[in-house]
Amino acid sequence: MPEPKDFQESCEFYITVAIKAADDLRNALRLDETQFRRITPALWQDPRPAFIYSVLDEVQKAGISIMDWSQKLSETDRKPEHTDHLIRLVTRWQQDEQSFRARKLAEILVDLICFSATNEPDYYRDYLWLKEFDSTVRSLNDQHEFFGFKRRNTEYGLQWRERDIKQAENKRIDVSKRWYLRRKQAAFQNEWKTSGVPFSSFRQRYIRILDLALPNELAAIGKSYIHAYGMSADIHFTPHDSSSAFNEDDVYLGVHRVGLLCYAILIRCQKLLDLVLEGVNATIRKMHDENVGPATLVAQLKQEKAQVGDFVWAHGDICRVAEVRKSKFGYVSYRVTYVEPPPIAEIKEDWFAAFEIRLVATKALAQQVLTQLQTDPEIPEDERASFKNMSEDKRDELLGKAVAKIFRLQQQIVCDAKLRNT
Repeated sequence: MPEPKDFQESCEFYITVAIKAADDLRNALRLDETQFRRITPALWQDPRPAFIYSVLDEVQKAGISIMDWSQKLSETDRKPEHTDHLIRLVTRWQQDEQSFRARKLAEILVDLICFSATNEPDYYRDYLWLKEFDSTVRSLNDQHEFFGFKRRNTEYGLQWRERDIKQAENKRIDVSKRWYLRRKQAAFQNEWKTSGVPFSSFRQRYIRILDLALPNELAAIGKSYIHAYGMSADIHFTPHDSSSAFNEDDVYLGVHRVGLLCYAILIRCQKLLDLVLEGVNATIRKMHDENVGPATLVAQLKQEKAQVGDFVWAHGDICRVAEVRKSKFGYVSYRVTYVEPPPIAEIKEDWFAAFEIRLVATKALAQQVLTQLQTDPEIPEDERASFKNMSEDKRDELLGKAVAKIFRLQQQIVCDAKLRNT
């Protein structure tokens, strides 16, 4: 459980971003509530303000949720018992709400980042028209399947929208830039009138933003598709929901994730609108531009922390690096062999991403230790000779065990010091 004061300060910041800063930005759109309700976004000469207006709705809804979570989580400071059924239910209920908000905000942020490459009114309009067209086709198909008819007035409106889309393709947009469609260079297809529009998946859009996103956006969304969208599983029923992995403190992390997504969305809206208002908006923009933390975190995914032969900590075990590899996205991973008894006896080596390991000792340092063992006059001559005559495999095994033992001793010293301080 985080410190109550720190948690409350974080919540106050997120609420300021999601409520106050979003409201100030909304007022600068020159679009009031009556206009927003009566005029569909695609009909505006520039649909971007209406599009951003809808985005800010979601940010402010999330801000209201953070206010609620903050209040509920501050009502008690007692540590829940693992056998307390009601505590688990309430915590899961809050986590379900967080997963829903985070999923929706992640989808919004990814779309906004993609729009940074097509930040022109006609692409927003095309996106909105295709969404409307797809929804209408699915409604007609539903009518036909369940009621046995298709309403002619609706079909007539669909024909009008088809003409609008085709005219835009011919005169105003480059169809190869339609990142929101599954296939590149996809002009209007006749099958869309019966099967709907094939929009790109979240996975496709996520991969696209890896070259477009700001560091704080990648940090907020997640370092891979599963990290970005894994919370989608939390809004569906699964019998694994009550697994041993349940941790009541995760609900606090959920608040931070939703808050950081709101923050990232607001910054991206400022960039799309090319507008930074005085006051709260200017303050949070300055904080964003001066914060190098997210860039450092993202860069670590592509930096080689260890070389072949180095000793690392990986998921609690001391291992030796056997291979270093980079993925097509530039992410570094390591094949390591276990120095200590492995978690599963028959699996002697495994793979880990760069963010999952910590360097314990370099190969050069280990070699220095070995040289000292072979030459130190304080060590009996027969022992020095045994190190010199030892096979390479045996020396590596011995060094690994020595590194692991020293690391564990250091851990014990740190733990003992903390216990004494408390």
